[in-house]
Amino acid sequence: MKGTIINCLEELVSKRFGTEPWRLSLEIAGLPTSRIYGTFEDIPDTEVHSLFKAVSAALDLPLEGVMEAFGDHWSTVYAPRVYEAYYVGAKNSRDFLLHLDNIHTVMTKSLKSARPPRFRYEWRGEKHLIMHYESHRGLVALMAGLVRGVGKHYGEYLNVSIVGNAVHIQFP
Repeated sequence: MKGTIINCLEELVSKRFGTEPWRLSLEIAGLPTSRIYGTFEDIPDTEVHSLFKAVSAALDLPLEGVMEAFGDHWSTVYAPRVYEAYYVGAKNSRDFLLHLDNIHTVMTKSLKSARPPRFRYEWRGEKHLIMHYESHRGLVALMAGLVRGVGKHYGEYLNVSIVGNAVHIQFP
């Protein structure tokens, strides 16, 4: 995974809870507390998984709550600032989500080691989109918070559920 994921997680924890819980999270994960992650640096998946679990332990929050908070922060604060051009091009959450697979392809084209998740889209009626998550990482649980955060960014309430590797989205 790329370091940008960890940078977002660190920003979330530090801004919402302070720098001490982030330091403690690194310690719990068995990582140096002085560790700085480069945005495009390749981070082993196991290290990322360990850090999410360590944040959960350091904050005494369920892992699902940490994932939801991460998704919200990524989609409403971090990504709109760091990847602004992709947000500006979409009029609403539907537009953005339908281009997410292409965004991942374009963003990582020049990064040889990048393996972002891929998405297949299936409509079940006019307002029910199913995004089929395809990744060896098994982080589909992050998608609910990310998608809800996209809706929040565009001022829309999205009803989101995960069934297996499928993200079900009900648009307003």
